[in-house]
Order: sequence, then C-alpha cells, then structure tokens
Amino acid sequence: MKISNELKIGVLATVAIVLFIIGYNFLKGTDVFSSTDTFYARYNEVDGLGLSNFVKIKGLNVGRVTNLVLEKGKNGEIVVEFTVDEDFKLPKGTVARIISSDLLGTKAINLELYDTTVFYQNGDTITSSLQESLTKSVQAELLPVKEKAENLLSSIDSVLTIIKTIFNEETTNDIKKSVSSITSTLNHINNSAENVEGLLDKNTTRIDRIFANIESISLMLKENTDNITAVLSNLNDITDTLAKSNLKQVIASAQDALEATADILDGIKNGKGSMGKLMNDDKLYNNLEQSSKDLDLLLKDLKENPSAYVHFSVFGGGKSKDAKPDSAAEKK
Repeated sequence: MKISNELKIGVLATVAIVLFIIGYNFLKGTDVFSSTDTFYARYNEVDGLGLSNFVKIKGLNVGRVTNLVLEKGKNGEIVVEFTVDEDFKLPKGTVARIISSDLLGTKAINLELYDTTVFYQNGDTITSSLQESLTKSVQAELLPVKEKAENLLSSIDSVLTIIKTIFNEETTNDIKKSVSSITSTLNHINNSAENVEGLLDKNTTRIDRIFANIESISLMLKENTDNITAVLSNLNDITDTLAKSNLKQVIASAQDALEATADILDGIKNGKGSMGKLMNDDKLYNNLEQSSKDLDLLLKDLKENPSAYVHFSVFGGGKSKDAKPDSAAEKK
C-alpha cells in the first residue's frame, strides 16, 4: 500500500503539534503524563520565583510552579499557582515557603507538612511564607561590620593625624640620634662580650680549678656531715648551758666592777686619794724623785764604804764612831 504525501504531511503536522503542546506544558511546569493536584498560595513578594521552578517536600521535587498572577488592589498580592503529584497529599496547616534551592539563588517552593489527618483538596489555597533571602541575610550580617569598619577607618585617620603631628622633623631627628646611640651601645656591648669571652678563654684552666676546689669543698662538707652535725649539737648544748647559767648576774657584777673602776679612774684623774695626788701633784712627784735620787746615792755610798756605817767586834767591844779599824779587823 502506497502512502500518499498528503497523509505523511498530516501525520508529521500532528506529531509536531503534540510535541509543541507537550513542550509548552513542560515549560509551564505541567506534566502531561501524570496526574497532579493544583494549589495556590499568596505572597507579598516572590523574591525571584518563576515559572517551572520546583516544588519540594524535604528536598524531593514533587511539582512545579505553573503560574504567577499579580492581583489588582491596594494589597497587590501575588497569587502563585503550583502543582503537586496527586500521590502526595498535603495536610491542612502545611506552609508553602519560598526558599533558595542552591547557592546561585534559584528559588523553589518548599512544602512544610503539618501533622494532621485532614488534607487540602485540589484547588485549595495554602498558607504561604517567605524565607529571608541570602542577600538580605548577608546585608544584615555585614551592616554591623560595615559600621565597625567605618568607625575603625575614622579611628585610623585620627591616629595617623596624631602620628603625623608627633613625628615632626625635630622628633624624627631625635629618633635618628637615639637609634644611632643605641647602635653605638650595642657595639660597645658586643665588644665587651668579646673581651669577656677572651678573658674566659684565657682563664679556663683557672676557672676549672676553682670549680674543682668548690666541688672538693662540697664533697668534704658532704663527707663531714656527721662531724658538722656533732659540732652544731655541741654549740646547741653550749648555748643551752649559757642560757641555764647565771650569766645575767655575772654580767651585772662585771658591769658593777667596771663602773667602780671607772669611778676610781675618775678620782685619780681629779686628784683624789694618794694615787690621784701622786698623779696630779708635780711637787710631790719631784720630792719623790729627789728622795729616790738621795736614796740611790746613799746605797751607793753604803756599798762603797760599808765600814763607815756598820761596825762590829768579835769580843763584843765597841769603838767610837770616829776610830779607824786596825789591820787585823780589816783582814777579818
């Protein structure tokens, strides 16, 4: 059987029309191959929601936006028509919230289901809500930061003005001089450190000997710990004995003796008593000195001429003082 050209053209035209209708409905968000329920929601603004945007339940796509109509009147609400697969029943109290479905800001309607057994019917109007946009959220977050940044810039400007005022030419020159002085001081410290290092290098042996002696002393102290303890114990016993002894009375007696001695010395100094007169009377001192000289001469003469002062006889007879001894007496 031969198919005519007219039939072919008619079939192709019919297919094209069907595809056009299917594509048009797809672009409108209408699924021509499945049964859906239609619902409505009213918004003061849709924040970029458009035709064919998805309708979601817990992130699952269950329908599309099919129409948006701006109502006339002072309220100026926007009526959004959307479809949902008839397999998904919407409980009464469900909220149709416009959300951003991705980071690019693509809008969608998210159905927040309410826990009830009473459901909306096809064509009902659902409670609506609008999620705060990302832009508004960012602006709300950035506004305090912006204010702080402005205040910070103002403070920085004030600080720079103060710094500019303080660091004038005179201050700059003073700072340069201070830096130069610090550099000179550091160089001096560096030279001193080098000198100290050289001194330490030269006296390494002596320092080692000193530390060896210190170590030896510490070792000796360690080895004689018992002896040192005994000595300290003896000192403790001595201090206890002194504490128990009548040391206070002894010191008081010594104090009295010293005071008496001081009184005697004061009396001697003031010429009181024999010693005081002897120490302070020049005439008495001269007489004593003269008597001492006379006594010395007398003893010297007595030694040289004893017979002139002492005379004795074997027979007990005596002669006159002026008589001269005989030769026999002299021999005897």
